[in-house]
Amino acid sequence: MTFEKTRTITTDLLIIGGGAAGCMAAIMAKRREPKMSVTLLEKAHLSRSGCLAMGLNAVNAHLTEGTPQDYLDYVRRDNYGIVRDDLVLSIGERLNRMTALLEELGVPLPRDGQGNYIARSKRSIVMQGEHLKPLLARAVLAAGVHVENRTPAYRLLQTDDGRVCGAAGFNLRTGEMIVAHARAVLIATGGASGIYRPSNPGLARTKTWYCPYNAGSGLAMGLRAGAEMTSFEMRFVALRTKDVIAPTGTLVLGARMPQCNARGVRYVRQKEQMLGRSLTTCERLQFTIDEHRRGTGPCYVDVSGLSADEYRDLVESYLNMSPSIALDLMQDAGQPKTRIEICGSEPYVNGGHGMAGFWIDAQRRTTLPGLYVAGDVAGGAPKKYLTGCFAEAEMAVEHIIGSLNAEAGCASAETEAALREIRAPLNAAEGLAFQEVEARLQKIMEEYAGGSTQNYETSRDKLLLARRYLGVLDGHAAQAGAGDGHGLMRVHDTFDRILLARVLVEHLLARRETRWPCYQTRLDFPLRNDFEYGLFVNSTWRDGAVRVFGRNLDPPYGPVHLEGIL
Repeated sequence: MTFEKTRTITTDLLIIGGGAAGCMAAIMAKRREPKMSVTLLEKAHLSRSGCLAMGLNAVNAHLTEGTPQDYLDYVRRDNYGIVRDDLVLSIGERLNRMTALLEELGVPLPRDGQGNYIARSKRSIVMQGEHLKPLLARAVLAAGVHVENRTPAYRLLQTDDGRVCGAAGFNLRTGEMIVAHARAVLIATGGASGIYRPSNPGLARTKTWYCPYNAGSGLAMGLRAGAEMTSFEMRFVALRTKDVIAPTGTLVLGARMPQCNARGVRYVRQKEQMLGRSLTTCERLQFTIDEHRRGTGPCYVDVSGLSADEYRDLVESYLNMSPSIALDLMQDAGQPKTRIEICGSEPYVNGGHGMAGFWIDAQRRTTLPGLYVAGDVAGGAPKKYLTGCFAEAEMAVEHIIGSLNAEAGCASAETEAALREIRAPLNAAEGLAFQEVEARLQKIMEEYAGGSTQNYETSRDKLLLARRYLGVLDGHAAQAGAGDGHGLMRVHDTFDRILLARVLVEHLLARRETRWPCYQTRLDFPLRNDFEYGLFVNSTWRDGAVRVFGRNLDPPYGPVHLEGIL
C-alpha cells in the first residue's frame, strides 16, 4: 500500500474512537438530532474494539444506595482530595440512567427475586456483558452513523484561529489517507498502555490489563494541537491476578473471598481494622507490595471456601470479561484452585479509573475550540467506569447539538502538512523498527520512572535521567520506518507513546510529594503535602517542550506557579 490517494469526508460531528464512550456518543447524537451527520473513525473494528472488547461482568459505577453527593464524597476520599468535584458530581447524577440505557440496548443485568439489580457493593451491580461491544456496535449502525473501521487518526486539523475542524488518518484496508472535516470533533480514544514494560514477557506481552493497542493517540493528538492536560502523574496501576491479569474485584467483591499473604494472614482486613476504615484503592495495592517487601509474599485471594457450585459461578462470571482466567481455573476440573495469586500491573495513563487526561469543563469541552472528549481520555474525574463514560458522552453531545455554528472545512495547507507527517515513516522503510524504539521506551520508563520492578517508586534523580533519555529517544525515533499500513500504525503509536511518556515524566517531577501511593510515589518526598500540592498539575506541549503548571482545586481553577524543576 502506498497511501497516495486521499479520501475526504465531510460531517457535522466527527467521533474519533469507537470504544464504549465513542459508541454511546454516536448513538445519542443520532437519537437527539437524527438529521445530523455523524462519522466515527475506529482504529480496529467497532464490534470488538477498545478496553471492553472481551466484555464486562459488572457495572462498577451504579448507585445501589446513596446519592450522587455520596458518590462524589467516595471518589474524593479515594483520591486524597484531588478531584474535579463538578465533573464527578455531574457523572454521579446520570449513572443509574446510563445503566437503564445499557439494559435497553440488550445487555443482560440479572435481578433478584424482588426484581432489583444484584448488588456487589454500594456502587456496583452484576452484569452479563460478554456481548457488550457487539450490542453497542449494532446500535451505532442502526442509528445511521457512518463508521470507518480500521481507520486510525493521528492528527487534528485546525482553522487559522485555532478551532478544531477535523482530523487526518488512514484506512488500513483500502490504503487511502483519510481527511475528515467536521463542525465539531469528539475524541474518545481512551488512555494509554505500553508506555511501561508489560508484566508478562515475550509472546504474552499483550496480556495486559488495559487494551495493548490503546496507545493514547487521542491524548497525543490533543497535545500536538496545544490542548491542556491534567494529572498525568496520577498513573493507574491495577491490582490483578498474576499472569492472566484478570480483575480481582470478581473475587473480592463478587465472590466475597479474602486477600491473604503467603502465611494466610488476611492483611487487608487487618489493615482496615487497624485504621478503622475501608482502604483506598491505592492502599490495597500498596499493602500488597508491602507484604512482598517484608518477605510475606506472594499474596493471593483465598478461594478454598467456595463450594463446587460457587466455583462454577466464578468461572462463568469471568467468561463475561476475562476468559483466559476461566481456562486457568478449569485446567483440572477435579482439583479446583484454592489460591489465586495477585500482583500489580504495569502503570497506565487512564482517565476512567485514574485521572489523567484532557483538562475540560462541565460540557466536556477541551481548551481547544471545537474539540470535546469523553471517557478514559477525559481528565479530572476518576472512577467513572463504563456508565461514567456514557454520561460524559451524553453531556458532550448535548452541548455539541446546542452549539453547532461553524461550517465544516479546514485549510488545505494544514491538511497537506498533516498528511505529510503521517506518511513520513513510509519514506524511511529501511530505518529503525518500531519494536526497537518501543523496547527502549519501556526500559527507560520501567527503570527510571517507577515501573513495577521498581515497586512503582521513583525520585528526582531518576526522573531527570528519564527526561534526558526520552529526549534522545525521541530524536532517534524519527528514523523509524514502516513498510505497510500496519507498520505505519505501529510506528505512529510508538511516536505517541514517547510523547505521553515525556509529559508523564514532567508531571512526576512537578509533584514533589507522595499523593497516591504506588500510582505516584516519590522516594525523595515520601509524605503527602496538602499545603503546597493540594492542586492539579497541568501541562501543555509547545515547540517540542512540556510546560507544567498548577491549577487550584476550586473554581475558577486559577493557575498556580510551580517551583522550577532542573
